[in-house]
Amino acid sequence: GFHRYTAPEGFSVALPKGWKRLDTARDDVAYRVTFGPGGDDLRTLAVTYSTQAGPDPVAIWRDDVEPGLEKLDGYQRIGEIKATTYQGHKAADMEWLSGTGADRVHTLGRGFLLGGGRSFSLRITTPAAAWDDAADKLATKTFLETFRGSAS
Repeated sequence: GFHRYTAPEGFSVALPKGWKRLDTARDDVAYRVTFGPGGDDLRTLAVTYSTQAGPDPVAIWRDDVEPGLEKLDGYQRIGEIKATTYQGHKAADMEWLSGTGADRVHTLGRGFLLGGGRSFSLRITTPAAAWDDAADKLATKTFLETFRGSAS
């Protein structure tokens, strides 16, 4: 029940049936495209591309991203920021909870470097109570396995 979405920005990813592009935000050095089923803003995939990433993906999450997240209601990082590789690139994963009550969400962020200051991050968010549901786990696995980025 997935279909490949190819973005004009230069990336593609397989999305669950019923998911679509919901929002696009841009500035001079980055853009973020958010996908979801619509009507359920607790389940989303946000793809961010930047042209000004530092050389250490762990430091990007810790120093550039987390200070903004700490302002969210109910923010709580889960575990440590983990260095990894993704599709042959230096990468880092960070997980966190935010929101309260029925709006509490769990997010996995994976950021990876393309070189030359360019980077992508994928933020996969689900309701916190549904994080371990089979459908949400399959969506997360599919996003990570099917994402292809070649933005310039």
